[in-house]
Amino acid sequence: MKNTAAFNDGREGDVAGLVREVQGRVGALADLLHGLSEEVIEGTDATGAVVARVNGAGHLLGLSIDPRAMRDLDHVAMSAAIRGAIGAARSETAERLAMAMEGFTADSTGHSAADITRDITGDFADSPSPGDPLAPYVQALLREG
Repeated sequence: MKNTAAFNDGREGDVAGLVREVQGRVGALADLLHGLSEEVIEGTDATGAVVARVNGAGHLLGLSIDPRAMRDLDHVAMSAAIRGAIGAARSETAERLAMAMEGFTADSTGHSAADITRDITGDFADSPSPGDPLAPYVQALLREG
């Protein structure tokens, strides 16, 4: 990253070298994100009754609900369990991304992985992402029980 450092310091540098460095970093980032998007991450609610599966982008892939929970939990407790499981899965996804980017980001931005994790995690437990294929069903469950 010598060309990047030269430009950051206001010195002249090799523009072609800078472009090569940037293209290399973009390619490495794309590979990293593609690898993470292929992963399936699971999260469980506090009771263990609901398991959510998300991909590396945090999109909900599926839910598994213990039959006893279907019988024993009312609609409010069930929605809380579902939100908890989805939130746990997405938090794990964000942690994996932060760990994968630890070395990548320190070199180029100076931001720590913890800063990035805080920026991307937000409060995933509040509602599913609109891009999730199961989002309308989860929203209906949370709304109507």
